[in-house]
Formats: sequence, structure tokens, C-alpha cells
Amino acid sequence: MLKKMAHLRLCAAMLFVACSATPVLAEGQSVSLNEALARAGAESPSVQVSQAEIDVARGNQKQASLGLNPEVSFEVENVAGSGVFKGLRSTEYTVSVGHRLELGGKRGARTGAARAQTSLAEIEAAISRAELASAVRLAYTEAVAARSRLDFATRVVDRNKQLSKIAQILVETGRDPPLRALRAEAALGEAKAALEAARAEEYSARLLLASLWGSQTPPEEVEPVWLGRGDVKLEADLSQSLRIKAAKAHRDAASAIVTRERANAVPDLTFSGGVRRFEESGDTAFIVGASIAIPFGNRNQGSIQAAEAGVRAAEARRSLRLAEINREYDIARNQLQATQSRVETLESQTLPQAEEASRLAQLGYQYGKFTLLDVLDAAAARDTAELSLLDAKVARAKAAITLLRLAAK
Repeated sequence: MLKKMAHLRLCAAMLFVACSATPVLAEGQSVSLNEALARAGAESPSVQVSQAEIDVARGNQKQASLGLNPEVSFEVENVAGSGVFKGLRSTEYTVSVGHRLELGGKRGARTGAARAQTSLAEIEAAISRAELASAVRLAYTEAVAARSRLDFATRVVDRNKQLSKIAQILVETGRDPPLRALRAEAALGEAKAALEAARAEEYSARLLLASLWGSQTPPEEVEPVWLGRGDVKLEADLSQSLRIKAAKAHRDAASAIVTRERANAVPDLTFSGGVRRFEESGDTAFIVGASIAIPFGNRNQGSIQAAEAGVRAAEARRSLRLAEINREYDIARNQLQATQSRVETLESQTLPQAEEASRLAQLGYQYGKFTLLDVLDAAAARDTAELSLLDAKVARAKAAITLLRLAAK
């Protein structure tokens, strides 16, 4: 417990230093979960990155759909030689235009591969948005939990102030030894220290939430919303989830690359035509030509083999990913059901009983029926029950968030 408190103080100090060095921007007083999701979806830098990657893929697709440009060449022959070729008398000037014809469906295959990459980029952008939404929900849950811990720490301080006053009165009237008042003061000091740590933790949680939409100024408060079993479906068709769609898009892209590499194995045909002028006689003549590579040793077989292996790997990854998602979904669903039962038990039985025991112990202490240690023990049991309920709500929310992330479509 002390180690955790020290860690929280360190995190809080670092965040306070960072915020003091950065100008604070004015923002709204509070934020709801839906508002946080909307702001992150519109303002987060990660969304801009995903959109830029889509634009890159679309640019590559546009370029892949374009054909080859013709080539113009100019040649001068028989220049500044010896004998009859001395000077420019026997010079020949040739101007020609050449164009390479892509055979084997290269252009269509190239465009298809680029189109598959664009589809993959769009799905990965959707996954990025789903991951961002999951991060927002987690950060929002932590902010709500941190606010609950702050309220809890405030109540503990108020309770210990009251106990300290009662102990002081009992000491002054001679009913308790002075040691009891010192013990009550020590408990109050511990409660105040825990309150400061809870305040820093709550600020840190709000700051983390704001950072998800690129802000350095946290909202002043978050609405107390706890995600639970009612926010998710316990059964989902995971074969249509974004992660599986991405795996299928990877396989489709790999298949398109195979088609492209097979097309690249077909040699292209280049035609050229032009005019040649003979300086000595002043005559002109037309020239035509054609060329094609002979696929004697290089038939692009290595690239085809690598592309086919890429298809097999993509298909295997798809099967593996589906198994992983189903396993993760089952684990999260069981966690959700278990934490839901724990929350119900703590809310309906454990916490009410602990609160009643703490109330009776404090009341009995005022009338001399119990000692201060009895009161503190009962209060500690009650605090443990409340913190356990809070932890169970956080665990339930995290399980629900995991289910929402895995089933995102």
C-alpha cells in the first residue's frame, strides 16, 4: 500500500511539473463519455495519421492505374569523323518515338494490388479508431474511479476528524488515556496524506483522458458512468470483427501481389518509329522498330514464389487471429460475469453490513462501549469493502471495454 502511494505521489509530481511548464487552455467544465469519444474521434492526432495513411494508399492506387509515357529520342551519327565522315557532310539525324506496351495484364494487376492496399489501409484506420475509442473508455473509467477514490478519501478525513474530536473529549474527561488522542491524530494524518495522493491521482486521470484528444488541459470533472454487462453483447460474430476483416484484407492484398508478379513475368513489347535525315544528300527516310525481352533465365519466378508464400502466411495468420480473438473474448466474457456477481454481492451485502458495523462501533465509542481501536478496525473493514467494490466496478468496466474492442465492426 505504501509503495503504491509513493508511486502515485511521484506520478502526480511529474504531471504537476509538466503542466506548470505548459500554457493551460480554457475548456469546458465537464465531459461525458460520449463527448469524450466524439472529441477523440475528431481531434486525436492518431486519427489524422490514419487518414494520411489512407491518402498515401489512394495516391499509390492512382499512380498504379496510369499507363506508361511514350519516349522521344534524337540521335546524330557520323559526326566529326575522318575521311568522308569529316565535318558534318555525312551526318545523319534521327528523331524517333517509342512506346512500351505492357502485356500480360500488368496495368490491371498493378492497379488491383494497389486497390487491395487501399482497402487494407481503410480497415486498419477503422481498427485505429476502435483502439482509440477503447483507450478513451479505459481512461474515462480510470477518471471516474479516481474521482470515487477522491470522494472516499475526503469522507475518511471527515470521519477521522470527528473521531479525533471525540477522542480528545474523552481524554479531557478522563475516560481515555492521552495515547488514544495521539492514535486518533495519527489516523487523521494518514487520512490527510491519502487525500492528497487521491487528489493528485484524480487530476492525473483527467489529464490522461484529455491527452487522448490532443489537449493539455483536463476537463474539470467527468460524469460518473460505469460500463457493465448491459453495455455489451455476450455473444458476437467475431468472424466479422475488424481484426478478422484486416486479416482477410492482408490475404487479399497478398493474392493481388501474386497476380501482379505473374503479370510481370510476361515480357513487354516496345514499338518505335521515326525519321532519319541524310545531310550529304538531303534525303529522308522513315524507320520503324520493335523489341521484346527474351525470358530465358529470368521469368520473375523468385518474386512469384515469394508472393505465393505471402498468401499462405496471410491465410495462416487469419486463422490464428480468429482463434486468438475467440479466446480473448471468452476470457473477457467470463471476467465480466464474475465481476458483475462480485459487484452485486458487495453492493447488496458486504458494504451495507460493514457500514452498519462501523456506525455502531462509532456510536458505541461515544458512550464508552467500544475502544478507539475497535472503531478504527470497523472503519478499516468498511473502507476495505468500499474500495473492493470500486475495484470490482473498474474490473467489470475493463472487461466490457475489452468485449467492445474485440467485437468492433
